[in-house]
Amino acid sequence: MQPGIGVFGTGTTIRCLVPIFKSCGFKVEALWGRTKELADDVARDLSIPFSTNKVDEVLLHKEVDLVFIACPPHLQSPVAVKALGIGKHVICAPPAGPEQLDAFKMVNAARYYPSLMSIMCHGLRFVPAFTKMKNLLDDGYIGDLYLIEARVHSGSLLKEKYDWTCDDLMGGGVLNIHGSGIIDVITFLTNQTATRVHGMLRTFTKQTDKICGIRQITSDDYCTFQMELNRGAAATVTLNNHVPGQYSHEILVCGSKGRLIARGADLYGQKSDSLKEELIHKDVLNILDEQKSGVSESIRADLPTPYLKGMIKLIDSVKDAFKLVEDKHGWSRDPVCISATFEDGLYVQAVVDAVRKSTKSHEWEKIRLMTEEPDPNPNLSAAIRRSTFSLYYS
Repeated sequence: MQPGIGVFGTGTTIRCLVPIFKSCGFKVEALWGRTKELADDVARDLSIPFSTNKVDEVLLHKEVDLVFIACPPHLQSPVAVKALGIGKHVICAPPAGPEQLDAFKMVNAARYYPSLMSIMCHGLRFVPAFTKMKNLLDDGYIGDLYLIEARVHSGSLLKEKYDWTCDDLMGGGVLNIHGSGIIDVITFLTNQTATRVHGMLRTFTKQTDKICGIRQITSDDYCTFQMELNRGAAATVTLNNHVPGQYSHEILVCGSKGRLIARGADLYGQKSDSLKEELIHKDVLNILDEQKSGVSESIRADLPTPYLKGMIKLIDSVKDAFKLVEDKHGWSRDPVCISATFEDGLYVQAVVDAVRKSTKSHEWEKIRLMTEEPDPNPNLSAAIRRSTFSLYYS
């Protein structure tokens, strides 16, 4: 049985996802926005019956059983943790938060409520080119894996007004927004995780014609980093927001017997003993399928095709997960078995944090997964421990 949906956010992702949810048979019952006026406007455009700027009014809505969170990253973790705590299923758009602690709190909540769905919306895992690439890698098409190269080119991510995308501390920047998906899909394809990283972040655009007040832009618009993976492979990722025009990305995987490369949503391969590259999977741009999802043409233009296709297939899998179970609170794990979990989100955030640390240290940094929340005031805690020790043992 399909659960009722509550959505958090008013941006492009929400305007894309709500029609997809509806086309899959879900009822979107409530929407949260930063202000009541903004929430009302978006809800009216998307034909959502209830809108508010109060988090609890969506979470406690009697018809809402699943929440989709795509608000500014620094707000996502508290909403996800609270939603799981009151028995709601959660799908969260990446990035999980500005830093690893946000993702760690989400992981703890998901572990505490294992019967609830808790997944990250990394749609690239569901794109046919990448699922086909993963199968070929598992079958030994390229032999032993040597290296991965990923490249993303796009125009500026900044809006007309100063918002979270301008601030690195709020989760903005090309590393968090585009890099998190690339880090996740590399792990999905290779079954390997990073052990060390070395990276460089740059903010070349500090002001624009519209953003030129007291506050400067601090979010990164260029990023390049290298990763050493746990079974010997190496990866290089370049993310560039200074290429106006059509979004493009390539992921190249090389091994002892050949290579595979995903260009956009198309997949090509070449064996080492072959002189010619072969087309393995061609993504046919089916406008009718995209129109059936209900996503407007203007939103489709703002969202890269691979991400849109991945979202459609991910939500379709979520539909199947609930369709197989009669109870609207129950779900089957099989249809969404390849989706990213909150623990995958924690790993991605650990890599992002290590890249940021490497930018400052100019050295290779180890990936350190958080296992417990850091002490908010270690100096005060140390003083308390010393005073307690002296009280009992003096």
